[in-house]
Amino acid sequence: MALTEEQLLAQLEAETVPCADLLEQLEALCADGKEVRAIEWGELMKDTLIDRKLLDEAVAAYEWLALKQGTSPAIAQKELLHILATSRKEQKFIEPAFEKASSTEEAFLRLKHLRSMKKGMLCYNKTWGFGIIGRVDAFYQKVEVEFEKKGDHELAFSYAAASLEVLTDDHLMAVRHNNPDEFIRLLKENPAEVIRMTLRSYGPLSLNQIQDHFMPDLIDTEAAWKKFWDTARKDLKNDPLVDIPAKRTDPLRLRRKARAYDQAWFENFKAKREISEVFQGLEEIQAQKFQPLEDYMKDAIANRLAFAVKGGVLNQPGWIAQALVYSEQLGVEPEGVDCPAELAKLAARDDLPALLEELSSRFMQAFIHRLFDGSGTAKGFLLRRLPEFGNTALSETIEALVRNGAEEELAEQIRDTVRRRACSPALLLWILRNEDRAAGWQLTNKADLAFQTIELIEQEHSGAALRAQNQLREQIEDNDSLKSILAAMSDSQRRDFMRRISESPAWSRLDRQSLQAKTIKICPDLHEIVLKKTNAAPKEKNPRITSPRSYQAKKDQFEHILKKEIPENSKELELARSYGDLRENAEFKFAKEKQRLLSLQAEELQNALDEVKPTDFKEFPCDVVGIATGVELVYADGSRENYYILGEWDQDETLHIISNQAGMAKALAGAKAGSHVRVPTTSGVAVEVEVAAVTGLPEHIKAWING
Repeated sequence: MALTEEQLLAQLEAETVPCADLLEQLEALCADGKEVRAIEWGELMKDTLIDRKLLDEAVAAYEWLALKQGTSPAIAQKELLHILATSRKEQKFIEPAFEKASSTEEAFLRLKHLRSMKKGMLCYNKTWGFGIIGRVDAFYQKVEVEFEKKGDHELAFSYAAASLEVLTDDHLMAVRHNNPDEFIRLLKENPAEVIRMTLRSYGPLSLNQIQDHFMPDLIDTEAAWKKFWDTARKDLKNDPLVDIPAKRTDPLRLRRKARAYDQAWFENFKAKREISEVFQGLEEIQAQKFQPLEDYMKDAIANRLAFAVKGGVLNQPGWIAQALVYSEQLGVEPEGVDCPAELAKLAARDDLPALLEELSSRFMQAFIHRLFDGSGTAKGFLLRRLPEFGNTALSETIEALVRNGAEEELAEQIRDTVRRRACSPALLLWILRNEDRAAGWQLTNKADLAFQTIELIEQEHSGAALRAQNQLREQIEDNDSLKSILAAMSDSQRRDFMRRISESPAWSRLDRQSLQAKTIKICPDLHEIVLKKTNAAPKEKNPRITSPRSYQAKKDQFEHILKKEIPENSKELELARSYGDLRENAEFKFAKEKQRLLSLQAEELQNALDEVKPTDFKEFPCDVVGIATGVELVYADGSRENYYILGEWDQDETLHIISNQAGMAKALAGAKAGSHVRVPTTSGVAVEVEVAAVTGLPEHIKAWING
């Protein structure tokens, strides 16, 4: 029944005015074509509420009127000042709310937001994170917040209105603050519920955005995040109220009602043309665990599997591999496809190792398993190509060969590969990490394996082989591993091992010294080998030099790349591979390019560290301008400058330290006090200066040299 004027007046006189209900009824009048009457009654409602000093209700009534009539922000702001005239404090919220609002609607939202803020409320800001409101200061128009990371901070009302979110009790950050023990339990035991809580708190988010909310504050490493997400994803796949997209860049969403996997859904699935959407649909079908599959379901699945296989022929073997895995898991053969023949083709491909690396661990394991079931020649192909596989593919293949009764042939193949010294970094790393099984296969000659390890570390590798090579380096540098290796060697082998380390280009000078020191600590008698090599080392005619300070800085840069950036990049590649479809995988392409640049940078730094030697410059003469000298210059206008010339990588503008490779240093080289020399300037024009003095290095420069 439509609202009457008598009913309106009666409800406006009630002790508690049902403001929201009345506004709904006014909106219904507008929908019924009676907008003029609705607006007149809205004005009556607003004025009555102002008279009764029901300010919250009066603001709500005026908001409805302003939006209904298209009132400009400037006029709305003036009217609100009139409505809240009895409260100077409430008026202080109006100007900041309207200050930067792009519309009247946005201004009212900001006003409502500001007026809702109270002391003790939990809040969140994108820049400063989680916080607790300490005070709402209307006089100075500021909100004081105790931020978890920043501490006490004041936000102007205008900024707080747009950027400070007040959290409800079920918000992710509120739960974490109010019940930290329960939150940690959920994080460990129910990752899927934490993801749902995140989506309820922030709305639809891509996986990258979700990851940003968790790292590094809640989850500190990429590996821990991957484990967390893999666990959550398994649960969320079975949740009909969660949409997980095929692409990492598309948002996850919470649905209001469960998706209906009816005949219409399968018809829509059958029409999919994007391979990522096809595989996403297959994932959803798997998650529903239909028992049994209806004929219309089988028809749609077989059709799209065939589409993936035939599309995979277009230089996308990874599509074929994934489609054949889905086919086995769903129990549906691709329409018009000879699966054993397709598997045989994949097993025989030259790029099989690269294909396996492209697949996520889950698909890789299932695909290798299917190769044995579907191709009688798979065993031979896999055995012969073991040295070409990366770490994960190699481990999965070895386990598959053992499960399928080929352990004896596998052991012989690996023994032969070791005898021929043809191991890849990944295969040798697997042998070293699986000592018990290797012992059963008679692969326990640790001395020989150690020398093969050095050989592999000295070679140039890229991609998966480079990751395995770095892990081999860590293996041989590990104290416990080194003790085990040396204990298995004869005296002559230990001496050869030390000589090989001392002569190997695989380590930088300082890393080599570190490994030598570890070896000598275990076997002190090997010290003489290092001494003999040091004494016999020829002196370089014109050595490239720098200060210990600069050398250490360059070495720190090299070690950061080698021990942090390259391993992190390897994890990024593994994570990117897990997203599937490398053709459209921007994360994988970026990680591969980063891998190439890091390898080049590491190689350049290693070569530089091997060629440039650190020195304290104590033995250098200072009779003429050159390395390890100070020089005072006098310009034509009478101004003076001092420079201290050191080695290649030395530079400090504040202390006037320049490299011997700098243009100024080269121009002054060999000059004596009293000489006139043309030197470069920042403008590019050379000028003539007088060399007033040539000196040794002062104490503050010597202190800088040694860090």
